[in-house]
Amino acid sequence: MSAARRRRVVAVRLLTSLLATMMVVTGCGLIGANDSSPQASATGSPVTATTSPSPSPTSGPDAFERSGRGSQIRLTLPDSGTVEPYPLVVALHSLYHDGSEPQLGWGLDEFARSSGFAVVYPDGLNLSWNAGTCCGAAAASGVDDVAWLRSLIAHLETRYPIDPRRVSIIGLSNGGMLAYRYACEHGDELAGFAAVAASLQTLSCAPSAPLTTVEIHGSLDGHVPYAGTLWSEPLQTGITPVDVSLAPFRAVDGCPAPTQPGDTSYTGADGRPIGASTNPTAASSGSAGTPTGDGAASAIISAAGPDGQLAGSGTAGSGTAGSGTAAGAAVPSQQATPTTTPVAIRHETLCSTSAHLVQYVLPTLGHGWPALTGPTAFNTAAVLWDLLKDARSATAGPRM
Repeated sequence: MSAARRRRVVAVRLLTSLLATMMVVTGCGLIGANDSSPQASATGSPVTATTSPSPSPTSGPDAFERSGRGSQIRLTLPDSGTVEPYPLVVALHSLYHDGSEPQLGWGLDEFARSSGFAVVYPDGLNLSWNAGTCCGAAAASGVDDVAWLRSLIAHLETRYPIDPRRVSIIGLSNGGMLAYRYACEHGDELAGFAAVAASLQTLSCAPSAPLTTVEIHGSLDGHVPYAGTLWSEPLQTGITPVDVSLAPFRAVDGCPAPTQPGDTSYTGADGRPIGASTNPTAASSGSAGTPTGDGAASAIISAAGPDGQLAGSGTAGSGTAGSGTAAGAAVPSQQATPTTTPVAIRHETLCSTSAHLVQYVLPTLGHGWPALTGPTAFNTAAVLWDLLKDARSATAGPRM
């Protein structure tokens, strides 16, 4: 081949590579899956459209934000005209999924645009997060996901008008485990965190400041059992019980364990005590031992333990009769039928700090994100945002 021909071939290859790069940077790709199920399979390279309509368009001047590892990051910004600076939510997918799982299946984008916050959907390396003893390749190879998330958040804060005091993390399963770990190590940098179907998988946890904490778990979860297990063969680790997972955060938040009837209530799909006209955090304002809500709500409060089991029933995963009963809780007589179908059991106590610690146990839920439709639907995104929206971190210092 002549020298001139070789130069033409090189030029063509260079131009082709440049055009491909420009297509990525300017946002010409679309998410490959259109399945809104949170259990949809991972779909190759995580790319997102900037202007396409539903299911979940990504807003903002940079649809392919890059940080840390150089992976493409899905980012949704609030509608134009939102008061600045605005909050940031970091949504962490479950094991063997990527950021398309929460973006397509959790319903957060709707609230980001309408309620005025940014939400980012990062990918874990090899579709996993290193949450301590779990999970997958990330834990096996000791990936420092906490440091990477800190760099990602700092990266976004320098490029968008994000309020550093209103950063929260929401995670499902393995992602929720990483949310626990981040809160243990850098709790003073978070306004709050929420873990869905997850547990604390670090050997030690000492949060440095109070932060709002939300835990959502299914009583029928056999993958990450509420009561924990000495060994999970699929995850190759023991699973910490939820009550043990929450203990460090109860301590730093000054929130006693739920033991009184007033600490427990049934809720509908909106997470609010049935029959109550207050917001989800109002239950903590009542005196200990006073049933939450009014009318039908007061009548259906039971002695359900934190694991969602009623008095005399076995604890999920433990097989112990009656062990699901909350210590010291009485059983009010059930004299009325609720007008709203109970979906979840909510536990919250009055904390000595401004933080809130709220548990939701869904008696019919297995492992996964609660259903968005159907008779047992639970509006998880709305419930979580209602609890996290007013939270503030203890500090707003640099994350690097």
